[in-house]
Amino acid sequence: MPGQPAPVVRRNDDKPHRCPSCHAVAIDMERPRPWRVYVCCTCGTWFSRWPRLGLVLPIAGVRCSTHINNPIPKKEN
Repeated sequence: MPGQPAPVVRRNDDKPHRCPSCHAVAIDMERPRPWRVYVCCTCGTWFSRWPRLGLVLPIAGVRCSTHINNPIPKKEN
């Protein structure tokens, strides 16, 4: 459905700066914070420490210094 946000998945507790789907380094501009939703710059996965709160947490977006200005790829379900 258009306008519906992508599902938020749980991040890896041992490597919170990496995408849980493709394992790319998705957060290198700041320390990963538990109260934010991040977006992987490679595959477009939305991930957070608490995925059930994904609709109410602030979206930090792409935090990769290499891809900060590139458009986010569309995640296909």
